[in-house]
Amino acid sequence: MEQSESLRSRIANLVNALSPKQKQLARFILDNQYFTSFASANELGKKNNTTAATVVRFSQTLGYEGYSQLQNVLRSEFPNHMTTTARMQKRMSAKTPPTSNPQQVFYTDIKNIERTAINVSEKNLNAALDAIIKAKRIWVIGAGLSYAPAAFLTHSLKVMGFDALAIQGEVVQSAVDISRIKPDDLMIAISLWRYVRMTVNAVSQAKKTGAPVIAITDSIVSPLAKMADIAFEIATEGVVHSLSITALMSLVNVFIAMLADRVPEQVYESLKRVDDVYRSNDLVAI
Repeated sequence: MEQSESLRSRIANLVNALSPKQKQLARFILDNQYFTSFASANELGKKNNTTAATVVRFSQTLGYEGYSQLQNVLRSEFPNHMTTTARMQKRMSAKTPPTSNPQQVFYTDIKNIERTAINVSEKNLNAALDAIIKAKRIWVIGAGLSYAPAAFLTHSLKVMGFDALAIQGEVVQSAVDISRIKPDDLMIAISLWRYVRMTVNAVSQAKKTGAPVIAITDSIVSPLAKMADIAFEIATEGVVHSLSITALMSLVNVFIAMLADRVPEQVYESLKRVDDVYRSNDLVAI
């Protein structure tokens, strides 16, 4: 394995061969790179209910001589990959507050979009569009931070003439919706950071039914990425404590734009019907 290969790439190449405990450790390291860079193997092990020896062996599994070499790689990548918690701590301890916070936010979101654009393969994108067009019904699920993007995607698909439904209600209703998924349907699952159990369970149920799954998530070690037929990884780096969903919304916009090119007549007819309803019901103020 090339020594210049990034830690993230090494984990991506080996993720399917990692044990559940190793995947947990990998996810913690990716999400807490600042902590990992300076914590001892024993401290990292305790954070993940494992031992220092396991941490060292995991580092060697990734192709490093040991844990210290893994740490050196992480340190060389700062400040670009500092976690949101670390950035918040750094900002709070600063003697003077930042004077260009708006520009910093814009710049970070631009980087997120650029990183996401690089990560999205044309093969996966075309496969996802084919699956959407082919599906009899499209179920979109997203909770917490993923709620708004899921709602926007569902609404957009409906306006474009697709039979799309959102699974976003309370637990019982969501369970009923999930039970209705059929093999010729499609599930699009969106989940970031703390993966909501309902979303993970919905994907698992869809797979059991035989329905294809498209996942939009933020990590190669996300449970959704492993289960999905097609997975998209988006960059979510935030300036302070929260994640950014700007790149996620950009990816949704890519879906919408490309679908309009794929099925223009369907989209035109559907939009025309929507406009007619708006006018006939006097829904627009101007």
